Amino acid sequence: MTVGRPDDDVWHFVELVAVHQGRDAPPDERVDLIRRPDFDHGRLVEQAMRHGLLAALADFLNRHGLRRDLPARLRPPVMSYLRYSEYRAHFLTVEAARVAAAMADAGVTLAFTKGIVLQESLYGVPGIRTFNDIDVMVAPADRDRIRDVLLDVGFTASTDFDPGAKVLKPISRAAERMYRMSPDHWPHFRRLTGDICMPDVSIDVANDLTWHGSEWRVPMEAVLADVVTVSVGGGVTLPTLSPVHTFLFLCLHVFREGWIERTARGKDVSLAQFVDIARHWERLTPRTRGDVAATVARFGLGDPIAWVCGHLDALFGMTVVDALGVAAHRRPEWLASAGAGPGRRLRWSGDMRERLRTPTPCAFTPA
Repeated sequence: MTVGRPDDDVWHFVELVAVHQGRDAPPDERVDLIRRPDFDHGRLVEQAMRHGLLAALADFLNRHGLRRDLPARLRPPVMSYLRYSEYRAHFLTVEAARVAAAMADAGVTLAFTKGIVLQESLYGVPGIRTFNDIDVMVAPADRDRIRDVLLDVGFTASTDFDPGAKVLKPISRAAERMYRMSPDHWPHFRRLTGDICMPDVSIDVANDLTWHGSEWRVPMEAVLADVVTVSVGGGVTLPTLSPVHTFLFLCLHVFREGWIERTARGKDVSLAQFVDIARHWERLTPRTRGDVAATVARFGLGDPIAWVCGHLDALFGMTVVDALGVAAHRRPEWLASAGAGPGRRLRWSGDMRERLRTPTPCAFTPA
């Protein structure tokens, strides 16, 4: 067994939790693994944390009468995390509604993305889908307007939260330089709240579905011309990307974090991110799936979409690559590739399941 990697039983249970998030359907025979006397419950909790699934694990155990199969000393922190995750989701949802109202008053178009909208549209249970900040997508031309509105409603720019002192401090000069060279993101906007559980709120503003200098581009004017409104629970509705562009964004975000060497070494992809894509795909109508395929072809996104969906299909036994007409891009050498800057290609060995279940950083070698 690879050092530090969970054994098969633990990983099988993690995958079971991942695909059953928020669902009442009876789980399969993998549910009995947690009752085995040699089952590594501590490693289960660790892997759930690594993949953003700790709240989902707690809900799964509650939902299927398995809470007492977790050792007594692990139960309180795991179950408490679900309560905290619910509180955080509610807090951030209220804050997102406040920001959305301010943007609407200023006549600024934006779309909320990732956890703040997926919590309801894909999972339907507050707190199950873990998220720690508020993500928004804007047009490049609106970057400065967005900044002005966020400053007006109490946020500060280019700061980090110091959890020890509970204060905001300027980001490092190195980080500031990185953002200047990569104008697809603003540095996080933050504000202190005075709340004991949520002492600060962070907003991540992006203006590109890929990244600055990427060879794959999606015009943001087209993306933000197709914004829709979605319920996010608690009577709150927020603007978000269309179903087509949401699918593309989820895939391209995973591609960015998993394919670019620098981001993969710092924060590699998680199982929860692939589940987001699978859940969203399941909810698309045949017509919308056709629109996704047409958009992929129109903007020449075959390679990044095949990289992500090739791994997605292998993880969950799906056929998304074929449905999107990008099978010609699903080359074994491409699926094992990574990017290290303009024109530089690397490779990694194994498959995505092995990469996800192994806690040590992925090893990249020259292609």
